[in-house]
Amino acid sequence: MLNNNFLSYCLLGLAAMAEGPITLLTGGAAISKGLLRPLPVYVSVVTGNLIADMGWYWLGRIGKMEWLSRAVKKVGINPLLILRLQEDIQTRAPRLLFFSKLSVGLPIPTLIATGLGRVPIKRWAVAWLSGELIKSAAIILVGYLYAETLQQASSQVQTVLWGITIVIVIAGLAWSKFHRKKTAIP
Repeated sequence: MLNNNFLSYCLLGLAAMAEGPITLLTGGAAISKGLLRPLPVYVSVVTGNLIADMGWYWLGRIGKMEWLSRAVKKVGINPLLILRLQEDIQTRAPRLLFFSKLSVGLPIPTLIATGLGRVPIKRWAVAWLSGELIKSAAIILVGYLYAETLQQASSQVQTVLWGITIVIVIAGLAWSKFHRKKTAIP
């Protein structure tokens, strides 16, 4: 029978497929609280992120450059720019994927473009994996080191949000009362 920790690691990997950075921070915090062990957390989130990345690559791979060319013409982008992008992806895929993994927001378009460019996985897999390993280790470490701070910040943010909610409700009630008096028949 599987124990609860195994299920936790599996769920962590699935969560990483949907939302990597938050899951990595959460994994680091769970390690710092002694709830989970470091190596299985690391393996789970890296695996989840890599599986999600392959989905984006294959989405690009099943796409057709002609579709993109037609779409860019409709929005007024020069089709030569797409050809240049395809050439750049072919020559620089490993570097682009490595650095995109260390950024926010760039891995998905880079992976789709790599798929559209039909760049073979074996050309960029090492760079891509290296970027993922470095990024995941760094973010888990941040989650581990700042778990207590994150918990305090979360409670402070929650307090501020409750305050804003109360102000909005009071303002809404005041506006409603004022509006009713203004539209009331004398």
